[in-house]
Amino acid sequence: MRYACRIRAVMGAIALLAVVFQNSLGEIGYAQQSGVPAETTGFIGKTATLDATGYTVGRRIFAPGSHNATWHMHAAGQLIYAESGHGRYQIKGQPIRELAPGDTGYIPGGRMHWHGSVPNESFTMTFVTMGAGVTTQGEAITDETYLGKK
Repeated sequence: MRYACRIRAVMGAIALLAVVFQNSLGEIGYAQQSGVPAETTGFIGKTATLDATGYTVGRRIFAPGSHNATWHMHAAGQLIYAESGHGRYQIKGQPIRELAPGDTGYIPGGRMHWHGSVPNESFTMTFVTMGAGVTTQGEAITDETYLGKK
């Protein structure tokens, strides 16, 4: 069971990364690299790979009860993929959302949010921060916010 969850997490992370990065096998012609859809081997219809400049892909592990110190936002948004453990995230003004292995979350650009583990379990996530830009920090995350009491 635990092995199956790990494989599912790895496959989900690979799928998430495939969405972001260009095909490096050299099968994409000039039209695809320039973002102009064209017929391409392995696809039906016209497709194109888009530039991923400025996108950041990373992984982070949170010990039980760990989370961002402040609300923060990314100009173009962020995707989160739960690899293992259980985590949570919150977009300001919305309820906390729990993440189990294989779950995903999306934070739209320009929206203050935080993420971390649940109080009693660690959490490993893969994240894709979209577009170039600086992360803007906001006010501190209080215990009341983290525990969903505020």
